Amino acid sequence: MFANNIKIGQRVEVGGRTALVVGRPEYYTANAKLVLIKFENSTRYERKLSNQLSLLPTAEQYAAHGGNHVKPEGDF
Repeated sequence: MFANNIKIGQRVEVGGRTALVVGRPEYYTANAKLVLIKFENSTRYERKLSNQLSLLPTAEQYAAHGGNHVKPEGDF
């Protein structure tokens, strides 16, 4: 995934887990940027390389990003 395409609030998949982008890409190398993410149903935040992230389909994004996903009751 290109760092230029990453926006705060997008849902991404990282190693089989769903996460939310909560920070702007930060410089790491010329080919990869570090992106702050928060895993869904977890309090864990991590910085991952932009090339490790894969964007979920538009239908699974929040409404602000053109999707129709609604956070289930009780999730955090």
